[in-house]
Amino acid sequence: MSIHKMMNFETKSTIKNALIIQIEEVGFERVTVKNLASTANINRGTFYLHYKDKFEVMEDLQQELLNELESYVKHVQPLEAFHILKTGQLYQPFVEVITCIKEHATAFRVILGEQGSPAFSKRMKEVFSNQILDRLSVIGEELQDSEFQQYLKAFLASAILGVIQEWLDRGNEDVSVEELATIHSRLLRFIGNLTSTQY
Repeated sequence: MSIHKMMNFETKSTIKNALIIQIEEVGFERVTVKNLASTANINRGTFYLHYKDKFEVMEDLQQELLNELESYVKHVQPLEAFHILKTGQLYQPFVEVITCIKEHATAFRVILGEQGSPAFSKRMKEVFSNQILDRLSVIGEELQDSEFQQYLKAFLASAILGVIQEWLDRGNEDVSVEELATIHSRLLRFIGNLTSTQY
């Protein structure tokens, strides 16, 4: 990477970090370019060299987070995951997904929050849906029903995101990546056991 490109990348990163700070302080609606530039320690002219407005910064930040998340989620194989979870072990590719979210915890929490972007949770669900849940169609005749498959994808994507949001909202310092992965595993086993229990 050339020095010019590196400086561009660093300035954009600084502006995106400034956006996270500003959303946390005042909410996205009240963020201004003036405040972003001030928080990033740059002038407005420098801001406009990199972004048109705050919406472009938000889009860039979201896309960056989603791309990184997807790069880990794509390694999750549902059949392999279920097999390993049944033995009570942690499924490493999923641990890596949670690690990615923990590394960017503030950004995910702020954008998913009420002051952030309502569309972001839908985009996160699509990452889980497109990468993990599409591979579930190989399991059983039930999933040949396309309408049922759509609802199952919505249910599972919401469940995965719901647990992650609860973790982020609580302040994840108290719960490690491994502990959250264990909670996910316990939830999946619990649901599995409910369906196989004879009443």
